Amino acid sequence: MKKNNIKTKIIAGVLSAITVCSVGAMTTTTAFAAETHVSTGTSITETQKISMSKDAETVTKMVSGTLLKMLDSTKYGKFLAPALEGLLNAFIEQSDERIENKVDELNEKVDKLFNKVDASEASIKAEITNDLGVQSFYNTFMKFKTQTQSIHQKIKEIYAGNLSNAEKAAKIGSLTGTYTEWRAKFEDVLNELNGFCQKPSMTKNGNIFELAYNHYTNSVMFSGESLDKAKPVCNHVMQVYAAGCATLVESLTAQLYYNNLSAAEKAAVNPEFAAHICKDNNDINNEIKTVTKLLAGGEKGNKADTLKGMYDKVMGTPRNILVNKGHDNIQLLSELKLHNHQSKHADGTYNDTKGKKVADEFNEEFNKAALAVEKAKAIADYAREKGVTVRKLLETNGFNIAKLPQNVTLVTAKAWDDSVSTLSRFAGYNYQKAFYKGVNVDAKGAGDANVQLLDCGYNSWKFSSWGYMVKGTAAILMVK
Repeated sequence: MKKNNIKTKIIAGVLSAITVCSVGAMTTTTAFAAETHVSTGTSITETQKISMSKDAETVTKMVSGTLLKMLDSTKYGKFLAPALEGLLNAFIEQSDERIENKVDELNEKVDKLFNKVDASEASIKAEITNDLGVQSFYNTFMKFKTQTQSIHQKIKEIYAGNLSNAEKAAKIGSLTGTYTEWRAKFEDVLNELNGFCQKPSMTKNGNIFELAYNHYTNSVMFSGESLDKAKPVCNHVMQVYAAGCATLVESLTAQLYYNNLSAAEKAAVNPEFAAHICKDNNDINNEIKTVTKLLAGGEKGNKADTLKGMYDKVMGTPRNILVNKGHDNIQLLSELKLHNHQSKHADGTYNDTKGKKVADEFNEEFNKAALAVEKAKAIADYAREKGVTVRKLLETNGFNIAKLPQNVTLVTAKAWDDSVSTLSRFAGYNYQKAFYKGVNVDAKGAGDANVQLLDCGYNSWKFSSWGYMVKGTAAILMVK
């Protein structure tokens, strides 16, 4: 392979990752790239081995002195590449073999992701249009995806061709066109998509990520379940949006590259390509602004208002919020409170108030930020309907169950006094008993049942009495 082609691919590879860098810290760039459809055609494959030690200095000067420097110097372009220097270093400051492996691995992941996005299109469409009911959002979303995916394919074909570097840049730049062509083909659809991302429904509040999360809270018990259901939709939106923006930025930056060529270099470029390049860098700056304003924000923009900020806010929702099929929004503590059955009133003697005293003592635990028992019962019933144990349900929704004893009972109804008295000629007994209702957290399909706390009594014939607590431990869900 010719060196100039190699350098062009490296430059393009960096450009295609610009958007990826803009939506996360450098430490997460590689991980986020694995979940973002960027230009696969700009990566170096196993059959294109190069010696980075020979080309590193030239590549660095070419990139930092032309394309990236220009992009970074624009008012909004700098927000697309805050971690660009670190990204370059990740590619050129290690041994050849490790660098090549990293590039090949990224290329493989991106290819797989591209296929995954397309493969999941049908199911995602059903969720967005049927479940969420935002057909207008989906129509615009797919228009943007189709446009940018087509450009992406053309960029791959251009890199595979035999044009000079200058002509490749010009042809890639021509894909987004002059300022008039840009506005007609891309600006309106991107602005429309940005509006729909922030407000996809006329009847429901929230951005596209909040809408997906809120929709699924109506059918689950905990926020963690809603997050799991919403995540494929949210990821799909983020991946397509970032991939599309990366592709547009690659073309716009190629226009900046062309505008910086010498007159002689421009004269050697096919005029058919040059005719579709915006010659005013201020106009290109405005185009970059259109691409960056929702994805990466601006000089005075709030990162929380960017698409990635909105995504992170929803995906950062604690998993152990009780949503109760849309009826509640209660943040719970991650650890359950444990309460031993033992009572100070179970001293081995009998009196006719011990049942009430034990029950009242037990119920005092529910005056200390405990979740209402009827809501705990709803959780237990939900677990039974789902065919899972309460422990498993809690574990998958962010609760720390490491200290939860085996077969402990989750309280689903407060304790009550259940004292009775039976007197006859042959036998005379007085009983004091107390119970509460609960569910074994490790018994799949178990319903709530009476759990005895106290057994206390008096035999009037033998003049004997007893009083003891039935051994056990109760688990109580606590409100944060």
